[in-house]
Amino acid sequence: MYIDQNKIMNFSNNCFIKLGMPEEEANIITEVMLEADLRGIHSHGFLRLPIYVERIQKGLIKNKAEITEENNSTSSLVVNGNYSAGQVAGKYAMEKSIEIAEENGVGLVAVKNSNHFGITAFYSLLAAQKDKIGIVISNVAPLMPAIGGKEKVIGNNPISIAAPSKEKPIVLDMALSNTALGKVIFHKGNNMKIPKEWGVDAEGVPTDEPEKILNGGLLSAVGGPKGFGLAVMAEILTGVLSGGDFSKMIPSMYDTERKQSISHFMLTIDIKKLIPLETYYSNIDQLISFIKHSSKAEGVEEIYMPGEIEFMKEENNRLKGIPMEHNIFNQLNELAVELNVEGL
Repeated sequence: MYIDQNKIMNFSNNCFIKLGMPEEEANIITEVMLEADLRGIHSHGFLRLPIYVERIQKGLIKNKAEITEENNSTSSLVVNGNYSAGQVAGKYAMEKSIEIAEENGVGLVAVKNSNHFGITAFYSLLAAQKDKIGIVISNVAPLMPAIGGKEKVIGNNPISIAAPSKEKPIVLDMALSNTALGKVIFHKGNNMKIPKEWGVDAEGVPTDEPEKILNGGLLSAVGGPKGFGLAVMAEILTGVLSGGDFSKMIPSMYDTERKQSISHFMLTIDIKKLIPLETYYSNIDQLISFIKHSSKAEGVEEIYMPGEIEFMKEENNRLKGIPMEHNIFNQLNELAVELNVEGL
């Protein structure tokens, strides 16, 4: 089914405002979830609204952001989210990173005591829209074992890099597991099997049943040792570097008795401080041409740049509406009753 974009935005905003959140902050969280669903990343879309609401209700996420700055220097900054909504802290930090880069060529902002902030590409694209390259990393609660282990010790820490081009930006947005945990949750909620390479059960055996991953199982690192190694370095650049929590210190966002301290890493590179923008865009055009017009394997009709498919989905969904599974639709309407706001 498809939901009118304005209707779902108003519904989401009203839910947060009902909890005492300022409209501007509610709109930021809604915008990030909307972008996820538009781009087909439903694991980070309005599926997450109920858990955000529950964590706010329990005081685990502040309903009014309290963001402070620490260790401010010429080209770097530490932002303390003080358990504010991750989307609000994340956008604040990325805008600071862009501002610093405009002055100094690069802008590094480390964030601590934040919360789940949605799709990582939302923040890297803020830089790309300003003729800059954005690199964004976040840590999350442990979801993967060390190579050879069977205990969760490292998150599937997402990474996004966005680079501007004359058309749509080139954007990488990936978790360091074979899939995001939200996709496992999405499949479970829709009674769907999953590919066995996504994760293992509590005994370390690959499974196609999402509940076995969610009940004591683990996600599998993308590329085996390579993905695990990248996840460790991402943990260093986020939780360790910011002075926030990391690894086993971070509880699941579905543990509604404990606060999370999620950390982010935001780096903006001002292209024009390195080469003229016209040179950069000419080079990007040539790179895109090399890739898009390269020889195709049998049966392949189109070669896509990173992020291109998601932009196509976004354009299509802005016309058709927000795609939504019936069970998510029902959950959101149950939330509407609970909060006494108009449903979908």
